[in-house]
Formats: sequence, C-alpha cells, structure tokens
Amino acid sequence: MKCVLTLIAFLVSMAVARAEDGVFDSNGVPIRYLTEGQGEAVVLIHGWLSDASMWGTDGKGNAKLKPLPGFRLIALDCRGHGKSGKPHEESRYGAEMASDIVRLLDHLKIRRAHLVGYSMGAFIAGKVAVEHPDRVISVVYGGQAPILQNPRSTPSAEVEALAEAAARGTDLGTYIIAITPPGRPKPSMATANAMAQILFAGKDVKALVAAGRSLGKLAVAPEDVKRCKVPSLFVYGGNEGESVRAGIKAVLQLLPNAKEQVIAGADHMSTMRHPEFGQAIRDFLKPNACG
Repeated sequence: MKCVLTLIAFLVSMAVARAEDGVFDSNGVPIRYLTEGQGEAVVLIHGWLSDASMWGTDGKGNAKLKPLPGFRLIALDCRGHGKSGKPHEESRYGAEMASDIVRLLDHLKIRRAHLVGYSMGAFIAGKVAVEHPDRVISVVYGGQAPILQNPRSTPSAEVEALAEAAARGTDLGTYIIAITPPGRPKPSMATANAMAQILFAGKDVKALVAAGRSLGKLAVAPEDVKRCKVPSLFVYGGNEGESVRAGIKAVLQLLPNAKEQVIAGADHMSTMRHPEFGQAIRDFLKPNACG
C-alpha cells in the first residue's frame, strides 16, 4: 500500500509540474498565463480581441493547451484581454505588451523560449525578437509580420471603428458592419448587434481600444530587423489581405534566411483552423530546438 501511495503522489506531482494556471505582476498589471508539458518553452501570443483560448479550449470554452511532446507550452492573456489586467490608458500598452513576455519568462525562470504569435501576437513577438534576441530561440509569425517603423503610418481603421462604436455608447454592431470585407454582404444592424454581443461578451471594450491604438508602439526599425538572426517562420493564408501580404513581404526582404509557408485558401480568420498551420509550427520547432 505504501508503494502505491508513493506512486500516486509521484504521478500527482508530475501532473502539477506539467500544467499550471497562474497570475504574476508585470509592472503593476496582473498577467494571467497557463502552461502545459515539459521541455523547451514555447510562448503562445494571441491576437487582438482574443485571449489564451485562441490556442485551445476545453468542453466549456476555457483555455486549455494540448500537449506538444518535448515542449513546454505557455499561453498568456495579453494585458487588456482575457483574465489579465485591463488598464484604459493607451500608454500602458504598446511596448509594455512586449515587456510582459520577457517578464513572464523571468517569472517562470526561463532563460530562452520559442515565440509563436498570431496577428497582434506577431507584432509583439517581433518586438521581443528584435530587442531581446538573447531571450528568443526561434519565432513563428502567424498571419502578420513585425511592424516596421514608418513615419507615414496611420491608425488602424479597424481599431478606430471599434473606438467610434464604443464612444457612441450604443450597441457595437456598427463595428461589425465597418469591418465586413469588401465584396461580402454586410449584415443588417440587428444581426451585427447580435454578433457584437457574442464577440464582446464579458470584455472591456475601452481596454481593447487602448491596446489596439497602441500597436504602432511595437514598431521596430528595419535595420534592427535585418540584424536579428533569430530563426523565423512566416505562416499565413493565401487569401490574406493586401496590406498583410505587403507587410510580410517587406520583412522577408530583410530576413533572407527566414522560412515562409502559405496556406492555400485560408484568410486571416481561418488560417489557424487549418491543420497545415499547426503542422508548420511543429515542423519548424523541432529542428530549431536547442536540446
């Protein structure tokens, strides 16, 4: 019996070591994260308006990571999103979101990690890779590329559409209608409001607007990108928007050794649902693992 109890205790301790759901203080903002597995760390960074559940959920819709043998997966809710703190000041986002990644590694006592970012997460990953290359083993840019500094850049039309809808203090259906891609039928206001209620249920819209408006502060200088030798992979859909494709092309010209994979028939919203997306990440991580 004693041996059986010892075995049970060992297995429980292993389970605790493999999975963790915690919160840490990142310069005054609580950041929630969850982990799964053991091995080299892979930090998963979600997109704008999303949270850690982007990378997997349980039957109730809660964030849950599927194990990846040989790696320790770490997903966070970026500030302003999910269960993390939600300041309303734009100044508390931008580069601070990249610093959150470094502070998370420090909190978990991880020296270096692989980064996988999608959309806004790709902007964040790019900032970390350029400014802290010693902390990054490799980086996957999903559906986007690092933001290159451009004095002629303008605020995101999508972010401003949400800001305008929120400022009116009414239903957010106008945002849904505004972001409907050209060539697709726009929903009625009633349908758009119903969609917005689902999309923004339980979310702090003011915090999301502040985060969205700050993304330009994640921009990096082209010459700094060119000096960054971190192995990189760009994965995006063949039906991505023109501006996204142009941004990826510009960065690829600075990183001639970077890899690129285009998922045929996928767009910004569907790329992550394609099996090729996950397979591309797995195929990239394994040869770039340090161990």
